Amino acid sequence: MAAELDAMAVAVPVASALVAEMAKGGWASLRGALGRFLRRDGEPTVERQLELLDSAEQTLAEAAEADRDGVRRRLEQRLVLQLAAYVDRYPDMSDELAALLPAPQDLPSADAPVLNAQNNSNSQILQASGNLDAGSGGINYGVPPRNPRA
Repeated sequence: MAAELDAMAVAVPVASALVAEMAKGGWASLRGALGRFLRRDGEPTVERQLELLDSAEQTLAEAAEADRDGVRRRLEQRLVLQLAAYVDRYPDMSDELAALLPAPQDLPSADAPVLNAQNNSNSQILQASGNLDAGSGGINYGVPPRNPRA
């Protein structure tokens, strides 16, 4: 049971990243890397799997806006099962599959300031990576400023 969970733990984020790239039009850049990952099944099988994924990417690209989320979900579910089965069959390939994930972009360092906004409904939050100057009148969201004499 632990092996299946490990395979799923690797397959879920990779499937999500692959489908996200397909939705953004970046499938072509990942196609070769995924093909190299699937190489253990032999050339005819790899080509067939890539053709099916090409078709799925085309279906996603042509889906009406209202249907796109459903198509993405179904494709992601199918990829999770496919990738998890592959990792289950070839457990030593899990690191190679995880390498298909995009590198984290500009993660803050451990000593970087952190902003948390909790329990704020119907409010606006400003975040700046430096000083924020609201000027002498403060921040005005279309509400007339208070009259200090009143």
